[in-house]
Amino acid sequence: MAGFKKVLDYTWIFYSKRLALTVLFSIPALVAFLIPIFVAAPSYVALGGVFIRTGSVPDISQLNLAITIFSYLISLFLIADSLVNINLLIKSKRTQTTISSEIFSGLTHYATKILYVFTIVALLIFVFQLATFDILLQSILFPLLLLALSLLTFFVAPAIVIDNMDTMHALWASYQMLLRKGLFVLYWILLGFALLSIVGLVSFALLPSSIASFLTLIINSLFIFPFLTVLQTQIYMEKYPLAH
Repeated sequence: MAGFKKVLDYTWIFYSKRLALTVLFSIPALVAFLIPIFVAAPSYVALGGVFIRTGSVPDISQLNLAITIFSYLISLFLIADSLVNINLLIKSKRTQTTISSEIFSGLTHYATKILYVFTIVALLIFVFQLATFDILLQSILFPLLLLALSLLTFFVAPAIVIDNMDTMHALWASYQMLLRKGLFVLYWILLGFALLSIVGLVSFALLPSSIASFLTLIINSLFIFPFLTVLQTQIYMEKYPLAH
């Protein structure tokens, strides 16, 4: 626990000093979550996130299905772009290096790699949703699948950006880091759940549900998301004991 507290303290110092930049870099993530809501996509907002209604898929037209797929791809790329921006900011500080114009020009390169992983994960989730649509245990099996995929890909973004790994090596590095820092990941999950729950409970307690849903989404996208991203990458950077 002491080790995680050290990383958490470092995260808070970094996050608070660079709050303006992290919020700025998180705007694409907010846009990403809003896109599926404002297009003809069978989506809904819950707990500050956007989810697809698989039960509505058979009823939508081919055009709307194409729009849905396109909107989700754009959303995933924007989320990947936010992760790249925040990770580059951390990389420049922890490794005492300057983010050169060459690295900035590689934003699309990094984001494309992360997008590839996100797309595969999203497809697996969608296929699993459809395959288990009429199964009584879907409410149990689906969260377990989400958890497994999330854990296996937890450190993919920092592996790609911090260490410039290709997709396959990043997946392997993510798995190895999960084995080494599994307890830290558990603490990250518990902290993230607590933060998201507090924001949701306060919002819904003070505001009508329709307004509270969007306010929760905004707060989570611009403040909670970057904080957890910084914490996630700081955990990954613990593999470099000399990094400051």
